[in-house]
This record gives sequence, structure tokens and C-alpha cells, in this order.
Amino acid sequence: MASTGTRLRRCCAVACLVVGWTAVVTATPAKKNWEPFQPVHRPVVPHVKQARWGAQPIDAFIAAQHEARGLTPRPEASREVLLRRVTVDLIGLNPTPAEQEAFLRDTSADAYGKVVDRLLEDPRHGERWGRHWMDVWRYSDWAGWSGGGQIRDSKPHIWRWRDWIVESLNADKGYDRMVLEMLAADELVPGDVRAARATGFLVRNYKMLSREQWLEDTVKHTAQAFLGVTVGCAKCHDHRVDPITQDEYYRLRSVFEPHWVRTDRVPGELDTGRDGLVRAFDTDTNPATYFFVRGDERRPDTNRVMRPGVPAALAGFDSGVTEPGGALRVTPVNLTWEVAHPDRRGFVQQDLLAAAGREEAGAEAALVAATGRLAASVLTNAHGNLLPASNEVVQAQARLETARASLQATRAVLQVETLEKEGRGNSEEWKEAARGALAAQRRQGLAEARHQWLTATIGEQALERQAAASARGPNVSTNPAANLVPDQVKAAAKTAKDWEAARARTAGAALALTNATQELAAPLHTGFKARPTEDYPATSTGRRLAFARWVAHPENPLTARVAMNHVWLRHFGVGLVPTLADFGANGRPPSHPELLDWLASEFVRQKWSLKAMHRMMVTSQAYRMASTPDATSARIDPDNVSLWRMNPRRLEAEAVRDNLLQVSGTLDPAMGGPDIDHTLGLTSRRRSLYLRIAAEKEVEFLKIFDGPAVTECYLRRPTVMPQQALALGNSELSLTGARALARALEPIRDIRQFVAEAFRRVLARRPTAAEVRECRAFLEGQAGPAALGQDSHLQPRERLMLVLLNHSDFVTIR
Repeated sequence: MASTGTRLRRCCAVACLVVGWTAVVTATPAKKNWEPFQPVHRPVVPHVKQARWGAQPIDAFIAAQHEARGLTPRPEASREVLLRRVTVDLIGLNPTPAEQEAFLRDTSADAYGKVVDRLLEDPRHGERWGRHWMDVWRYSDWAGWSGGGQIRDSKPHIWRWRDWIVESLNADKGYDRMVLEMLAADELVPGDVRAARATGFLVRNYKMLSREQWLEDTVKHTAQAFLGVTVGCAKCHDHRVDPITQDEYYRLRSVFEPHWVRTDRVPGELDTGRDGLVRAFDTDTNPATYFFVRGDERRPDTNRVMRPGVPAALAGFDSGVTEPGGALRVTPVNLTWEVAHPDRRGFVQQDLLAAAGREEAGAEAALVAATGRLAASVLTNAHGNLLPASNEVVQAQARLETARASLQATRAVLQVETLEKEGRGNSEEWKEAARGALAAQRRQGLAEARHQWLTATIGEQALERQAAASARGPNVSTNPAANLVPDQVKAAAKTAKDWEAARARTAGAALALTNATQELAAPLHTGFKARPTEDYPATSTGRRLAFARWVAHPENPLTARVAMNHVWLRHFGVGLVPTLADFGANGRPPSHPELLDWLASEFVRQKWSLKAMHRMMVTSQAYRMASTPDATSARIDPDNVSLWRMNPRRLEAEAVRDNLLQVSGTLDPAMGGPDIDHTLGLTSRRRSLYLRIAAEKEVEFLKIFDGPAVTECYLRRPTVMPQQALALGNSELSLTGARALARALEPIRDIRQFVAEAFRRVLARRPTAAEVRECRAFLEGQAGPAALGQDSHLQPRERLMLVLLNHSDFVTIR
């Protein structure tokens, strides 16, 4: 990343536009008899004095605390601030100037509501909130060595889980259904390959070097992500503060003991190294989970086999899948034939035939080309030396025969597989097909042996001619080597050695050809060579499905509360429970316990619709408040625990980068697909969501702006460091963005209009009169050698674009 002191000094010339970034620190009041491990009971919505704040339950709960503490809520934010706030919150990007104009012109009572509805239906909503949930669910691409040759953590192609998250959010799939699919889609809907992508949640925990760490991470982070409890503390001993025993830890581990990960083929690609569907499955129907003494995997108590179950303190409701004490009622799941035999699915067979067909077509084309070269050599070669061209034709003919035989053998084997799939294995029809497959494989073997023999023979003849040519060198005496220089001696010796090896290869190939000829004449039987395939158990334990049904049950005390707390955090800057992954005694108490319980109950009542809850939150008076301070309220509640104003928030790293691209008009709107190499973070124009992230594979620009930690990221903690200003002032992204934006606005010759449009593009608001004066003075005062670009008349404008990109309003949600 370049650093230019001159450029920074010029940017600082507009000091009124560049202000510091601040982080919001909050504290919470004392706990108010909140019982997070008890089922949610819908609280009564309080009556409040302010009519405007009593129209929506969210506001009533907030206003009740205002009134109790003598706080005065801030008025509604300006329309420009509100539009940018909700647009960035819901799709992660600034509103365009056209969207700003349309909203400011719309004076109808539901103008804001229409904006919210539009944003929730925007496909970019799934991208924005997909990244939030990827934080919670610890998304990670593969990590390892040698360009993927050794995968240590996660798995390649896990990006399909990321796409499933985005698609599910855009479709407003119920959160309960999302939980079910992430934990057990392979058991819930065994034949649904699109749903199977969701089990990337489990795949992400894969560790090549430690199955123990793999399972430990799975248990720990499943509980924290969905339930907000730290069960990992009970691995070695009973939980010190929460009612979770060490036994219960291993019961929970038993849920996941059978699962493993695999990569299935996808249509159009036979090589799973290039592409594939990575997913979870159960390898064993009855694996044992032992109690580890003091959590030491080297000391399993083989007399204590743990049944799958959940903590009894959380199981005090009729889930239908638990027994008294928390043991899970598990029913094994019968899987479809295709799930157990994924390599025998119809599209895989078609892809195999297509590949064999392409090989045949390539061989035909090669023969035509070789024949053409032979004909040309006959016309042009006056000496009749046709050996190379004629040998090429012979080899091309042999290759074509081999390709045709391979295609026929593939068809014959697939015919046998089809009969087996239909349940007709060992029938007379199957036996006839098996004998036919064996005959086709023998013909293939004969064609391959002939091809190899021809290739070996032609190679031997070429070396024989080369050896003879060496022996006919000039001035050769009775002792040929005596008249050769050392290099020639070495070359002659090597040729002789190669010729000897070629004779051996030819002899071996001739023997193989003889054997293949004899094999072809032998009597047929059903022992054909089956195609190598990956095959898996036909049943799954059902443990994860039972557990998932318990987690996603409407009466589970934690699932809805935890989800709503995550959503609230990302709209208001602070969770109602500040410790997002710990609702237990070690966590911090909620600021508004009744509000959180009401949101949880409403979430379930809305059929777990995240969009419904987004709409409710962002249309509330609490959300629409200004973030400007108030001296009186600030003295009473300096940390804004009671939400008397909106918390200003720093943009996350991805939103900073995405908006850099968006405001300059260079953002590529393409959605989905494989992860993009993290080294392309400054040159790729795709949204940051699609850039690779894994251990030692992070985009430097995103790291500077506090991008997600790969290991755990329930809460991002923004920092303020000089590298952030340097990145916005000097990075390739900023420089190219500033140039692109300056050129896009080049037709605007009037400085006032230019400044106004620049502010609308970059900061999504109009400039103040003072800002216009400062910018005019800055533009008119620019002179000196070129610092950016090639067009000198655009350089001042480019520099101003850089200043605006460094404005606190660009990296802050007000």
C-alpha cells in the first residue's frame, strides 16, 4: 500500500471535512429478574405517556425506561440521515442520488415504509445480512498448504453454504428452518442437494489434524451461536456458574459424534477438486461417546458411554424429542439411494458419457489432422521420407480405437449400474449386462494394449535410428568412441541406454497385447470391473435432526432470544444483552429484558420471519431517532443504555470497501459463486462477501478496518488506527475510485453543483454552505505537479474525492 506525505497534507487542507472516529462504549443496568433459561412468556406492553412512542411495542418498552429515568428521546433524524442509515443497514450500500431525490420528494405518510419494503426485497439485502450471520456462524473458507493440496481447516467449495445463507435470507426462509437445515439438512430432507449446502455450518469445523478439536469446536460454537450458552466450559468439569454438568457436555457431544464431511460431485464437473458439494453426513449408526476424565481425551472412561442429550436445565418444555432429564429421543433416518451412492446419480453417469464422448471426438479430430499432414508430406517430400507423418496417423488411429472402446465400456458398465439402482441386481438381465460389460472392458483393454504397443514400437524405432546415426559420425575408426569428444561419448551412451529401455518397454507392451488378445477370447462371466465410486451408509443416526428440532422448537428458551439479540445489535449498535454468545451468569445482563422477551415471542409468532422483525425494528421511533447528543440526557445516561438517542456506528470493513466501489460506480453486482482469491482484494470489483477468508487468507484492507476474526466473531470490536486513514487515502481502491468518480462527474462544470453531487454520491447528503465554501476554496487553490491521474484539470477534483472518502460520515452510520 503506497504512502504519500504530500497527498496527505493536501487532503488535510480541508480539515473541516475530516474528523475523528469514535467507538461507542456501553454499560447495562442491574439484572431485573430475567430468567434466560426459562421459556419465553410474552410480556405485557407497557402504557407510556408519549402517544408517538406508544404506537409500536418496541417503542413502548423503550419509552417506559425513558420515563422511569427522566430521559428525553431525541427527535427523528433528518430524512437524509435516516435514508442512509436504513439503506446501509439493510443492503450495506449508500442510497444513490436518484434514490435520495425520490425519497425527499415523496411527502406521503408511508414514504419511509415504502423504502423499507423496497430494501427488504432487494437481493443485496441477503448479501448484507448474510455477512452478519456468517460472523455468528463462523464462516471460513479452507485453510491449508500447497494451494489446496493439503486441507487442514474447513473445506473447499464451502462457498455454497455462503450462497445458501444469502438465498435463504432473501427468500425470508424461517429462521427455525435455517437452523434445522444447518444442523441436519441431510437427515431432514435427504435428497435435497440445495438444502445440503446448509450443513456447511458443520463442515466449517473440520480439522484434518485433530478430530477431538473438530468435535470440541462443533459443540462449543453450536451452543454459543444458537443458544448463547458456553457449554465448552463443562468439558473438563461441571460448569462453574451455569446449570450444565460435565455429563451433559458429553451428551451434547454424542449428538455430533457420528458426523463427518464429504464432497459430492456436481453437474458438469467430475473432478471434486475443481468443484463439488461439501456437506455433512453420518458415518456410523452407533458410535460410542465416552466420558473423558477431566476432559482428557487420553483418559476415556469406557464404562460411561454417553447417550445424546441436551442440558436438563434447558429442556423444561415439551419439545417432543426429549425425555425427562434431557435425553434425546432419536429415530434413525433412512436415506435415499442417491444419497448413499452419489457417484451413481444420473447426471454423474451422463457426465462420464459426455467426457468419453469428448475424448472420442478429440481422437477423431486428431486423426483427421494427422491424415492431412501425411497427405501434405506425400506431395512435398521429394525423398519419400514419410516415417514421422505415417507413424502419427497410425498412433492417431489407435487412439481413436481406444477412445471408442472406452466409450462403449463406459456405456456397458453404466447399464449394469442402472439395473442395480432399479433393484434388479443378480437378475438374468443383470447377468447378461454384466457379461456385456466384461466383453466391452476386454475390447477396451485390447485397444489400449495395441495403442501402447504401437507407441512403444514407434519410440523404439526412433531410438534405433538415432543410435545408428550416432554410429555413422565422421572420421570413425575401428574404435568409434576414440574419435568422439567427451560430450559425444556421453550422448552416444545415453542413446544406447534409452534404446535398451525402449526395447524392454516394447517387449512388455507386446506381452500385454498378447494377454489382452487371449483375454478377449476367454469365456465370459459376470465378474466385470465395477466403476470406482464413493458409497456411504444408507441410514443416518437421526441424532442431529432430533437435536435440531429441539433447538428450533418455539418454546426453546434461548434460540429466539439469541437471534433477536443479534439482529438488534446490528441495527442499534449494542445488543440488548451485550454478551451475545453468553446469556448465562458469566454474561452481562440485558438492558431491556422485557423488550427482548417480547421480540423473541413476536419472532416466533411471525413464523420466525427475519424480514418481519427487520421491518418492525427499522420502522420504530427508537430506530428513527437522531444520534445527536443532549446534555441533560447525557448526564443521566452517558452510555445511552436506555436508548434516548441512536448510537452512531462505524461501518464494518466489508461495507467500507463495498461503498468505495459503489460510490465510484465500479462495483460488480454479480452474486454468488466460488470464493475470490484474497490477494485480489484491491483489484476485484466484487462485494467483499465473496472474497476468500480463512486462517492466513485475509484481505489486508479488510483486516485494517477490523474485518471478522476467523476463529470467533460474535461481536466485532472497532478500533481507530492511522492505517485506516492511510488505506482510504492511499490504497489502490481509493485512488482508482477517486479517479473514476471524478471522471464520472466531469461534465458538471459548475463547482457548486459538482460539490453537491460529490457529497450526494459519497456521503449520501447535501453539503452545508460552509462545506461548499471550503470545497470551492480547496478546488480553486490546487496547483503544482500532478499527483493523481493524467488529466491535470481533474486532479483537484480527484483529491477532493479522496478527502470525502476520508470523511467520518463515509465510515459512520449516523
